[in-house]
Amino acid sequence: MTGAATAAGAEPRYESDFSFRKIKLATIITLANMFATSLLPFGAITLVNVPMTQEFGWSQTEYSWAMTALMWCGAVTLPFYGKFMDKVGVRLPIFFGTIGVGLATIALGFIDGTLWQFYLCFAMLGIFGSTAIGYTKIVSALFTQHRGKAMALLGVESTLAGAGIPPLLNWLITDFGWREMFIICGCIVLLLLPVIYFTVDEPGEIGSDRKLIRPKAEVKEDRSAKLEGLTDKQILRDRVFWLIVIATIIGTAPRTGMMPFLVPMLNEKGFSQGDAVTYMSITTLIAPLGTLVGGWAVDRFNTSRVAIPFKFISFLGLFLFAMVTASFGGWYLLAMAVGLGGFAFGTARPIGTYLHVRFFGLKAFGFYHGFENMFLAFSMGCAPPLVAWLHDSSGSYMSGYVIMLVCLALGTILYWILGPYRYASNIGAVPLPDEAESRKDGAPASAPGLAAPAAG
Repeated sequence: MTGAATAAGAEPRYESDFSFRKIKLATIITLANMFATSLLPFGAITLVNVPMTQEFGWSQTEYSWAMTALMWCGAVTLPFYGKFMDKVGVRLPIFFGTIGVGLATIALGFIDGTLWQFYLCFAMLGIFGSTAIGYTKIVSALFTQHRGKAMALLGVESTLAGAGIPPLLNWLITDFGWREMFIICGCIVLLLLPVIYFTVDEPGEIGSDRKLIRPKAEVKEDRSAKLEGLTDKQILRDRVFWLIVIATIIGTAPRTGMMPFLVPMLNEKGFSQGDAVTYMSITTLIAPLGTLVGGWAVDRFNTSRVAIPFKFISFLGLFLFAMVTASFGGWYLLAMAVGLGGFAFGTARPIGTYLHVRFFGLKAFGFYHGFENMFLAFSMGCAPPLVAWLHDSSGSYMSGYVIMLVCLALGTILYWILGPYRYASNIGAVPLPDEAESRKDGAPASAPGLAAPAAG
């Protein structure tokens, strides 16, 4: 799995991971991910739970199916988007997906209490929001020399900016109402379209063509041909891929089962909705520490087992959350649970993406990322109704906590048997345009991509 050798003569120059262009592009992608995808309305789902269920008389189970609609519809489309992006590019689906997300979010402000309207809007958010996997592919190919550290800094930027989202959404709901909140959020999504169009580049390119749709007569370029990595067929036959899929599902889906019910869960423990907003904000503020440590760790330790300690921290945080109440531990114990959970949450992005690139490369990144997330989204869609059903059946969320803890423990064990990385840490490096242009001997414009040495 080694790439071609570099051309004879002068060594090509590669752009620094911390160049102005890369930092600018990463910052724009961060803002687009937060404010121009389904993450924005998704972030409101726990805050509008109480006002919407009280206004329309919905049960918690009925309400929870909205997240299921989002996850399942997103799951169906993810593999198709991923394969399309590998072959054609990411800019076209990202642009039109953003339009769909904006319109679906605005539509949520006009529902009349009919459940099918509520579910349809969230289904559209899932379908159009899945195009955001294109951002992940761009970022994964963008940083090549210090991939873990660079993605950690990007994650810190994202989480610090995201800390203001729960208070912003709560302010919009409190001062204007939940309908107006959705309409305003939808307008924010649409306002970012020009920024996305003029700044987002294709993975592995510097200064991509801005044209979204090309004439039929024009030869279509297979963009995956110049990227190194496993093909989609090789990935589907790969044992490590399926182990990571299972570990990701049972380690992530349970946490998602909590999200729509965070306010009722804390109310059951004797805390208020204001405490829930504080919980969400503190989690977001602590996550950057985990992101920095996780990014440093994957660059420092050449093994996938680096994920294990962070998964254990996540387990411990959830255990404390399950035990705490306003009368037992109070805010002190809750703060400890928030700290551990937020720290572990912050490590997920740099570690998860890093492992993907080092094991499977970039050639079929969109496909395998979409394929894995199809299963993850389906499981995440099942989690909220299951948690709601367990609560409605038992009158408590405790049985849901137990299932989540068991899943986290099993997922942590799977990281122990993944094996050594297959690709070097610098896979995907692209020579600067002047160097690439000067290389007339036919050498590829991609990085040497040396395979990582097997662990002895």
